[in-house]
Amino acid sequence: MADIFPDREADFLEWLKNFGGVLSNNASSWVVSTSTVSNLLAAITAYETVYEAAKGENGTRALIIEKNEKRNALKADVRAIKNKYLDHNDAVSDSDRERLGLSRRDRTPTPKPRPTSRPILEIVPTNNRQHTATALNQTTGRKTKPSDAHGVRFVSEIRDEPPANAEDLRYSVFRRKVIEVFDYPEENRGKKVFYAACYENAKGETGPWSDIIEAIIP
Repeated sequence: MADIFPDREADFLEWLKNFGGVLSNNASSWVVSTSTVSNLLAAITAYETVYEAAKGENGTRALIIEKNEKRNALKADVRAIKNKYLDHNDAVSDSDRERLGLSRRDRTPTPKPRPTSRPILEIVPTNNRQHTATALNQTTGRKTKPSDAHGVRFVSEIRDEPPANAEDLRYSVFRRKVIEVFDYPEENRGKKVFYAACYENAKGETGPWSDIIEAIIP
């Protein structure tokens, strides 16, 4: 899925609060479960709290990492809500989507082929408690995307055993660039973390996943 969120964190927070408010006000008519709405609003409040705490001189490394983790989890939650309750819901009009901060439905779809190649995922420890993930082009071996790719989706999770499939990895982030930096708090030093990546086209359709890579948090 192509990224739907503003890049600036302050804009992202305002976007989230608007999305949550519009969703809450229309949950009944759009048949969105009460628990889904309440969990989202609670997560937005928790993110706002740590976002404010991490600003300025009080922004410790631990707070910044916690903020980034909450932001990524919220993005995954919003994508799931969008897919389950909004994208295929006839009760949600184009004007409703605009009020939510989403684009109108594409009434005249144009062919956008699904990516066919899989990236070669490289994981390198670049600092204490930090990994840098790079999706290398399978054909060239370089840091370039194939022509049918709009960007790269990176997934990861700290866990003891490898997942059966890349889709089982809990944390997901989409980037137009082929590099993503993962930071971890001190208490996660020495733990196993698993990574995978795939290309996405502009319609959010994914290509084949890379190999799942296991690494130890330095």
